[in-house]
Amino acid sequence: MKIINYGNLAIVFTLITSLILYQFNHNFAIIPIVLGLYIMPAYQLLVGLILISLQNNKSIKIYFSGVLIFFIIVFCNNLYHKIGNQKISEQILTIIFPSVPIVLALYFTYLLNQYSNK
Repeated sequence: MKIINYGNLAIVFTLITSLILYQFNHNFAIIPIVLGLYIMPAYQLLVGLILISLQNNKSIKIYFSGVLIFFIIVFCNNLYHKIGNQKISEQILTIIFPSVPIVLALYFTYLLNQYSNK
């Protein structure tokens, strides 16, 4: 459980660091996009499935629902970007992207710390 927590902390630390570096150098733009939209939610989704299979807990189900909703929003936004107005799609992405993955990662870290202490 601690190895899973360290992996999550490494992803979160890299995401936050790359977002800070992006403010100074725009060459770092791809790192937070890939980490925040794909790698971190996929990692958390996989670990959430493992935790649900091991322990049937309400807090894990809430976390798992949050990650699934985030994936659905990103998927629908990508579809809307292709068929709809691209400016609105980009505005939705700029609102959701910085906050939701970090909140999910912090909640995930909290859950992992609770279960690693037991």
